[in-house]
Amino acid sequence: MRIVKPGEKLTQKELRYFAKMAGEAYVNDPVHSYATKDPAQRKKFVYHFMMERLHTSNGEDWFYIDDENRGVCVWRKAWNEYTALDFLKCPDWLYLYFLFPRTLRTLAAYKPLDVKVFDENCLLISPVFVDPGHWGKGIATELITKSMEELSALGYTFGLEAQDEKNKRFYEKLGFETVSTARYEKGDITHWMMVKK
Repeated sequence: MRIVKPGEKLTQKELRYFAKMAGEAYVNDPVHSYATKDPAQRKKFVYHFMMERLHTSNGEDWFYIDDENRGVCVWRKAWNEYTALDFLKCPDWLYLYFLFPRTLRTLAAYKPLDVKVFDENCLLISPVFVDPGHWGKGIATELITKSMEELSALGYTFGLEAQDEKNKRFYEKLGFETVSTARYEKGDITHWMMVKK
């Protein structure tokens, strides 16, 4: 497993490779399905949205990468929130700007999240994804469990935000419990804020 620590960086080529993988993995995510109805357009948009997220995390957060580059788990400090300015720092911000209505719908759907339910020393999974061609092989489970083993020794606690019942059940099997929920009524989206007990 490759670890990229805060202060270290992935190359732009690596970021684009993983953003493409994330775009495919998250194409049916409830938030993105609400914000971009057309599946073909959604895949393209999610790629650029994930490029922004990974670019923002690059150098700040912990990246745990599968040895064969089949998946990634990013751990971000819970209270280090994304802002609209993060989009302007991303190499693909121009694309997101031209699709600003979609970007705004996506951000609005995430707005009910309250990071203050997590303690200040909490790291959030933000995000974790695996190449869809390798789903069901335990890659995400291994990335999450091994990274938690290492990071807990540094005194961190762990949390996440889920928007899908299937994902929620997956995290419950890994020992996460729901501590708070929030609703985005317009998109009929439930956010589960979960912590590792």
